[in-house]
Amino acid sequence: MEHDGLDAAHQAASADAVASGARVFPCTVFAQGQRTMISTSFPFSFLARQVVADSAAKGGNPTGATNRPLMPDHVKAINTYVRENPENYILPPVTLNARQLPAIHVPRGNFKNRLGFMVVDDSVRFYVTDGQHRIAAIKGIGSGRTSITGLVDSDEGFEGDGLAVLIVVEKDMKAIHQDFADAAQTKQIPASLLAVYNTREPINGVLADIVDQTDFFRDRIDATSKTLPKMSQSVFLLNQVRQFVKELLFADYALAEGSVSKASIQRIGTKKAQEDFVAEVVTLIDALSEHMEPWKEICGLPKASSVGNKIPDLRQKYINLTATGLVVIGRVAFEILKSPDLEWRRAQYSRLATEIDWQRSADIWRNRIVSTEGKIATQRGPVRDAANKVLEELKLKPAGPAAASE
Repeated sequence: MEHDGLDAAHQAASADAVASGARVFPCTVFAQGQRTMISTSFPFSFLARQVVADSAAKGGNPTGATNRPLMPDHVKAINTYVRENPENYILPPVTLNARQLPAIHVPRGNFKNRLGFMVVDDSVRFYVTDGQHRIAAIKGIGSGRTSITGLVDSDEGFEGDGLAVLIVVEKDMKAIHQDFADAAQTKQIPASLLAVYNTREPINGVLADIVDQTDFFRDRIDATSKTLPKMSQSVFLLNQVRQFVKELLFADYALAEGSVSKASIQRIGTKKAQEDFVAEVVTLIDALSEHMEPWKEICGLPKASSVGNKIPDLRQKYINLTATGLVVIGRVAFEILKSPDLEWRRAQYSRLATEIDWQRSADIWRNRIVSTEGKIATQRGPVRDAANKVLEELKLKPAGPAAASE
């Protein structure tokens, strides 16, 4: 409904709400293509009451529902994330579907974008187009031992928090399905970039400090790419350094992220533990870059200069400039770190740098992590075998299968 001005629209919406026992929500009304869109925010308590997920049954026919089957694990992850960060969390907007246009009061005009007021009574239902797991985390799901208590039913006071919503007015089921498919066209964040941004994880916090505090890594790590370009002057991706840190902590560079999160809290969950760990890793990296080729040579090169073009050539020659070589170093250092003797550990770091031939052509790597064709293996088994051989060469106790891998 159009009115002569915003005040008149507000008064009319308020009168409708009083007459019907409904609620008034300030909103923006706009168009995308030929369809009307409404943008506003709803309190959690309202979402729990008025929004229908309409999930397809697992293994059934999804054409009669507006959304894919619900994944309880995903619901639990969102629910837990909000509960664990009650004062500092973010839930992205959800997209809802309205089969009929709710009562909307807007100022008169030819503008495509208009402020207005939406009147919603208890009979109105919205359906989820995108964001059903966020809605389920708010409402709760299931019953008995497998149930997940909704955020609105917790004691933390979430019921008054709000969530931004985009409401699409559409009644055709095929168009609703297409909206769901279109909303799902998102690109996954590269692992290296996620490691930069997701600092809630203790391992990511120490990762940033390790890179910043070591001359070899500082300004030589690619933190935005998914793969390292062949001619890159960076020595590693940030995610490859993260795998190295996982080796140092858990002796398993491929440990699942769910396990990493829990184990990180146990190992480096306090600020003191993180500071001590970073200091030890900085000692390790500095010892290697002082004595080990080609790290020593690279540290002598000017950063971001034409001389840095040597790095791609060195990468082709040395195993310790590959992700596999880096995790082998991490696995060996994991064993060295078991000793409480700082001076002994430092001596072993120097031996690791000087007594091992890190060239790809060295016999120590052949048929372990370097095939006869020159290809480098990335699997857990070859990494463990190569690390064991290094430990034998250094006359240290060989590593067994990592407990974290079992």
